Amino acid sequence: MTAMWKRTDSDADAITSDRSRFDGEAPGKVLGDIAPRPRLAPHVITFANEKGGVGKSTLAFHIAVALAHAGQKVVAIDLDRRQRTLERGLSYRQGTACNLGIALPSPHYSVLDYPSMAALYQTINRLGPDADFVIFDAAGADSPIFRRVVALADTLITPINASFLDLELLGRLNPVNGVPERAGCFGQTVSELREEKLARKMGLIEWIVVKNRVRAAEKRHIGRIDDALERLSISHDFRIAQGLSERVAFRELFQFGLTHLDLDLIPDMIRPQASSRDEIHALIADLGLTVEAREAVGGSTRRNARVLKRTRQDFRAALNAVL
Repeated sequence: MTAMWKRTDSDADAITSDRSRFDGEAPGKVLGDIAPRPRLAPHVITFANEKGGVGKSTLAFHIAVALAHAGQKVVAIDLDRRQRTLERGLSYRQGTACNLGIALPSPHYSVLDYPSMAALYQTINRLGPDADFVIFDAAGADSPIFRRVVALADTLITPINASFLDLELLGRLNPVNGVPERAGCFGQTVSELREEKLARKMGLIEWIVVKNRVRAAEKRHIGRIDDALERLSISHDFRIAQGLSERVAFRELFQFGLTHLDLDLIPDMIRPQASSRDEIHALIADLGLTVEAREAVGGSTRRNARVLKRTRQDFRAALNAVL
């Protein structure tokens, strides 16, 4: 893979469109932009949905960290230049490792500030051309770069909340008989990109819809959502996976850049919740991500940084307070 990439006319067009009103882009143009470029060797996982607040960045963060724990070389790229949630979580992780003087298995990460294919390939090449996995966390809105990272995906993961409003982005159901009638806006985009990619013999996009942030108190409502989601999965050819529940600990640990998989690595911590770790392991298995077992390698921790003993004690106390 070449280290540097020249900016093309299509890159310039994409940037111009991204900064102005975007009315959609033909799948042929999207795949035509990707086709001349070298095929990415790592397995590409794209987290994408045109609706915000569904937990894309949370899932992307947990999957990236879990793969790093499994000894995989992971590159994580945040495409949301405004919110930068994934990048912030991984930055907090680096700070936690520094403050506690420990090594945490971590992906290499960056934000894509310049939304073009040339910049995207340069970022991957800079962070880890020999990576096992590349993870894209797409912003929750349609754009040229959004469509390109969907088209690049080997595995497309779409988190949804237990809401019929969320389902409508995938496909519309008849409210009386529950029969799927037509694709929603995001469902149509995915369908067209998958068909174009197949027609060009550029590989498959496995689409997985993850039911995320499910509350135990919503059993009756969840049953109706499950029935509707099952119907849509057949008509739109996607798999259904179970995401992470609405646990306070998942949210609170994010401010430290940690998951429950990390807690055993931190001295003097209370015992992590087995159920929370099990949820993460179950999600990885449900997604069907094949990993070659290796010893986990810590990311950049700046372990030589000087941190006061009192600071580390306060940090551990704050961590224990959220568990």
